[in-house]
Amino acid sequence: MTSLSSFLAKWTTTVIVLAALAASAGLIVHGDIAHTLNTAALVSLGALPMLRVIALAVSWARAGDRRYSAAAVMLMSLMAVGVLLVAVWR
Repeated sequence: MTSLSSFLAKWTTTVIVLAALAASAGLIVHGDIAHTLNTAALVSLGALPMLRVIALAVSWARAGDRRYSAAAVMLMSLMAVGVLLVAVWR
């Protein structure tokens, strides 16, 4: 396993465990705290793929692979537009 894939695997596991704990705690408590915990779980799970794509884009750019790094930048642009549309539409 390369250092980048090892790093991403560790962070993915950590974020998933923390999101599961936050969602579980959100089920136990009530009110604004529960809403905040559930929102934190959803945001962290939603941000995880974006962080992975950013890490891969940087890795590909460092390796000199312009095609994959450009594709990753376009994917991040599409994700950002989607997030902005949802934020505005909501």
